[in-house]
Amino acid sequence: MTLTSVAPAIKRQPTRTAEIPVLPAVDVNLGAVTFFTPTGYHAYYSPEPGELIAALDRAVRPAAWIPEIGTLVVTVAQNGVRAGRRLGFRLSAY
Repeated sequence: MTLTSVAPAIKRQPTRTAEIPVLPAVDVNLGAVTFFTPTGYHAYYSPEPGELIAALDRAVRPAAWIPEIGTLVVTVAQNGVRAGRRLGFRLSAY
């Protein structure tokens, strides 16, 4: 009689993408969004610069850049939600 052992399944915790706090500069006319990160200067295009500026005006936390998905996240106040509401803006390279 042979015994076979099966390795138990390994549960991996979902990894959270690293957010880099940034201070973006937005050009409303051109849709250009620029900011500095520890890796250097970055310049991107936003198809909705007006909405991005409105969100930055109402921000309750620093904006965060998530390079893995190319998204700038801005947290704005929301009634009844202590942590606020996170708005994501997809930025594309020039």
